Amino acid sequence: MTGEHLTFQLQAADGVGLAGQAWMPPAPRALMVIVHGIAEHSGRYVFLAERANARGLGVVSADLRGHGHSPGERSWVERFDDYLLDVDALLTKAHQLGVGRPMFLMGHSMGGAIALRWLSQRRQSVAGLILSSAALKIGGDVPRLLVALAPLLSRWLPHLRGTRIDPAVISRDAAAVAAYVADPLVSLQAPPARTGAELLRMMAVNRAAAVNLTVPVYLFHGDADRLTDPAGSREICDLWGGPDRTLRLWPGSRHETLNDLDREAVAAELLTWVLARCLLPGGE
Repeated sequence: MTGEHLTFQLQAADGVGLAGQAWMPPAPRALMVIVHGIAEHSGRYVFLAERANARGLGVVSADLRGHGHSPGERSWVERFDDYLLDVDALLTKAHQLGVGRPMFLMGHSMGGAIALRWLSQRRQSVAGLILSSAALKIGGDVPRLLVALAPLLSRWLPHLRGTRIDPAVISRDAAAVAAYVADPLVSLQAPPARTGAELLRMMAVNRAAAVNLTVPVYLFHGDADRLTDPAGSREICDLWGGPDRTLRLWPGSRHETLNDLDREAVAAELLTWVLARCLLPGGE
């Protein structure tokens, strides 16, 4: 690691405490602010942070409510927009750590839906949006009956959990899958019905919002992803309101392209995109 590793505590506007961490090189050119996916946590982005630090970029993340070291029922959210409060707190910390530096908001899977929702609601300035296998359209391994029943289950049995997803869908790399299963901060349970229904609802809302968003956007997705449909990334890219939009599909990769066999190339292309858009005033 070429940067300094920091840990910190945050408090969202509604009083929920969050555990956060950052990987900061000396005088970073920009910061990548990462919103992780459902059931995982910020510590799973060390690989990307190491590559980013080596190229002069800082990485800041936090465990969402109900995830990782943060409190709450695992993967539970009452309302999807409660997650926006977590992003508010995280970005405030990022601005403190990288005063005056460009901020790139990145979301993986459900975190992509959160990041897109945050951008459309908060209308705050970021240098770019990065969507990693974002939950923009439901994947083929999610039971269609469960999708159809989601609104009813959310109302009457909000804490009900269904059948968990096979961890093998995240990567072709057996070691990466084994590390995921062995990680005590990863929740291997299926998400609660309320969280699932809120995420499904947000998919349609985010598609409608994309046409009015103009910040540079970089979407990347494995074309063999069975959890979140790559077609969702294509649709958002096509709908995007600004001209600076990039879609990168990785042949054969599954849900976590940054933990799949092409991870080095995935990280390199992503960081090259960020660096091309993070020049500071004066050409620093």
